[in-house]
Amino acid sequence: MTTLWQGPLATVLLLWPASVLAQGADAAASTAPASPSAASPGAASAEIVVTAQKRPQRAADVGIPMAVLDRGGLSLVTGQDETALARQLPGVRVQSFSPSITIFNIRGVSQNDYSDAQEGPIAFYEDEVYVSVAGAIAGRAFDLERVEVLRGPQGTLFGRNATGGLIHYVTARPTDRPVAQASLTFGSYGQVASEGALGGPLTDRLRARLSWSLNRHDGFIDNSAGPDVGNSRFYAGRLQLAADVGDGDLLSIKVQGLRNDRETSAGYYSHRAAAPDALGLGRYLGASQDAFGTCAGCDALGYREPDDDPFTVAFNDPILFDRTLGEIMGRYDATLGAVRLTVLLDYQHLAKDYAEDSDMSPVTLLTAANQQRLDQWFGEVRLSGEGRGVRWLAGVNGLHIASDNHYVIDAANSAGLLADYGGRQTIRSAAVFGQAEVDLTPRLTLIAGARFTHDTKTYHFSHSLNGIRDLLIDPVTVPALAHRDFTDWSGKFQLDYRPVPGVLLYAGVDRGTKSGGFSAPAILPQDPAAIGFEPERLTSWSAGAKASFWQGRATLALAAFHYDYDRYQAFENADGFVLSVRNKDARIDGVEVEGEVRPLDGLSVGGSAAWLWSKVRNVILPSGAILDRQMPNAPRFSGTAHARYDWRVPGGTASLATGWRHESGQYLTPFNAAVDHVPAHLVGDVRLAWQGSASPLGFALFVNNVTDRRYRLFDIDFSQNFGFVQSSFARPRWIGFSISYGR
Repeated sequence: MTTLWQGPLATVLLLWPASVLAQGADAAASTAPASPSAASPGAASAEIVVTAQKRPQRAADVGIPMAVLDRGGLSLVTGQDETALARQLPGVRVQSFSPSITIFNIRGVSQNDYSDAQEGPIAFYEDEVYVSVAGAIAGRAFDLERVEVLRGPQGTLFGRNATGGLIHYVTARPTDRPVAQASLTFGSYGQVASEGALGGPLTDRLRARLSWSLNRHDGFIDNSAGPDVGNSRFYAGRLQLAADVGDGDLLSIKVQGLRNDRETSAGYYSHRAAAPDALGLGRYLGASQDAFGTCAGCDALGYREPDDDPFTVAFNDPILFDRTLGEIMGRYDATLGAVRLTVLLDYQHLAKDYAEDSDMSPVTLLTAANQQRLDQWFGEVRLSGEGRGVRWLAGVNGLHIASDNHYVIDAANSAGLLADYGGRQTIRSAAVFGQAEVDLTPRLTLIAGARFTHDTKTYHFSHSLNGIRDLLIDPVTVPALAHRDFTDWSGKFQLDYRPVPGVLLYAGVDRGTKSGGFSAPAILPQDPAAIGFEPERLTSWSAGAKASFWQGRATLALAAFHYDYDRYQAFENADGFVLSVRNKDARIDGVEVEGEVRPLDGLSVGGSAAWLWSKVRNVILPSGAILDRQMPNAPRFSGTAHARYDWRVPGGTASLATGWRHESGQYLTPFNAAVDHVPAHLVGDVRLAWQGSASPLGFALFVNNVTDRRYRLFDIDFSQNFGFVQSSFARPRWIGFSISYGR
C-alpha cells in the first residue's frame, strides 16, 4: 500500500528548506507548555496548532491528552495503511483484515464488529466532517497537514460515537503561494506509487489545491491456488477551492474520490487448525493432534496448512475488494461582529463489493461475500466568540445515513448451510451542543459543556437459510424492534490550572455516549430480539499535566484516568456465525507518560509509555459459562520511541528518522480465547533522506517493519464448527525508494 514516505507528506519533509529548520529551532526556545507529539524534529512541539476544541490552539494549551502527527511525524507512517498509525501514536491500535474495514482502538475502547453498517466508539473525522462507517476510512491518508488523536470521550464538541476518543485527519489546504510537488516510489512486491499536489492562487481572492495518490503493487501473500493476495490498485484525487468572500469571510469547497479497483485485498487470512476447549474457546492444534478424526494437525474439514508462514496460502475461491467513494464538502466561515459563524455541509457515497475465501483452502467449503451502498449527509452550524475572559461555542448538528447491506455466507459444501441476509439501515440524528471556558482567575479556567443527541434508527432486515426466509424485521412486521429512538447526552466539566509559565495542570470528568443499534448475524440467535443492542455510556475521571522546560527544548506530559463503562457494546462471536453485540459493563484504568527532548540542533528524541488495567464483566462464553474478561486490544503495557537527526552535507541536508512501538501480550476478542492471544512484539520503521539545498529534488530510502515482525491484527474463531481460526497479520517488511520534486 502507498507509503506516506512518498507523496506530498514526504515531499514537504524532504524539501523542507534549511532556513525553515532554523526557524523551528528558534521557535523551540518558547517556554510555553507543550504536548509531546511525533512532530518533525527541528520544529517546536509547543507551537503545533490543533483544532481539538474546534478553534485553532496550540496543543500545549489544550487540557486533553492527545498525540499529533504533523508532516514531519507522518513521514514515518505508511500511507494507505492506517494500521501503521499505531506504531507512532501512543495509546492507539488499529484492527483490520483488509482495506475494507478499519477499526480504531484508543485506550482499549473499540468496536470489533466488522458488519458494514456499524459505527465505532472511536469517531473518525476528516476536516471536521464525520465518517460513519469503517469501510470509508482507508485511503484518505494523503496530502495531510496533520493527524490529531484525542484520547478520552469527545462527545461534547464532536458528538456521536466519540465514546473513547477521536481520530481527526486535517488535509493540506489551498495557499496563497504556488505549490508544485510530486513523488515517485518504488518498493517491495513490485510497488510503483505516486503522490503529489499542485496549487496556489487563481485570482486575488481564489485559491486551489489539487492532490492525488496512486498505488499499485502485487500481493504480499503468495497464493499457490490462485492470484496472490493483498495487492493494491488504488488511486485517489482531491480538489479544494478556497475563496475570500466579503470582508474576512471564507468559502471552501472540497471534492474527492477514492477507488480500489477490484483488488485481491479482501480477507487476507492465515489458516491454523484449532479445536474448542471446555469453555468452547479455540486452542491451536499441534502437528500430531487429530481432534476431529480427519488427519493429524488438520481442521474439521480435513485441511492442513502445509507450513507456518502466514504469507503463504492456497485460496481457490475468488477474492475481491472493489470500492468507490465520492465526497463533496462545503464550508463557510464568517465574522458577524464579535461572533464567528461556521457552516459545514457534506455528502458521501460509498459503493463496496467484497468476497473472500473463508475456508482458506484449495477446496470450496466456506465463502463469504457482501455488498454495501451507503449515502451519508452531514451538516453543522455553530457560533463562537470570546470576550472578558470567556470563550464559548454553540451549535446544532444533523446527520442522515442510509446503508444498504447484503451478505451471503456459503457453507453448503461443508455444513449444508447457505445464509442470505441483510437489508437497509437508516439513521437520522440531530444534536445541539455548547461549551464555554471561563477564566476564574488569571491562572484557573473552568471548562463546561454538554451535547444532547436524538437518534432514530430504522431497520429493514431479511434473513434466509437454505433458500427459506426465516426472519423479516421491518417497521410493519416488528415495529418495536425495527424502529428505535435513542436520546442521550454527553458532558464535560474540567478545571485547568497554570501555576507557573510552561506548566498546565488539568482534572475533570467527561461523559461520552454511543447510540444503540442492530447486529447482522449469519445464523439467527435463539431470540430475534437479541439482534438489537442498547446505547453505551462511558464516564471518564481524569487528571494530567503538560510542561515544557530547558528553555522549551524538553516537554513532558502525564495523564491518569478511570473509565466507568456502562453497557459497553461487546462484540461476541459465539460460534463463528452467531455474530452479535451484547451490552456489558466494563472498566478501564490507565496511566500515560509522554516526552520529547531536543538536546542538539537538528536532533529530537521522544517516547511514550502507557499502562492499562481493563475488565469486561459477565461475558457469556460459547459453553454458556459467564466470566469476567480483559478488554480486547488492551495490552497491559505499550510504549513508543522516535528519533530524528538532520545534518548538513555537501550540497544539501540529510535526515535519519526512526520510530518504534512495543506492546505486551493482548487479546483480540472479549472471549480471551487462547487463539485470540497476541504475544508481546516490537515493531519499527526507519527512513533516510537527502534534500538538495539549491535543488527541489529529494531522495529517500525507507524500511517499514524493519525486523519483519509477524503479529496479528484480527482473528475469527471457527474452531467449534470448522476447526480452524482465521487470522490477519500486519504487513511484512516493506522496503522502498522515493524520488521527489517540490517547491
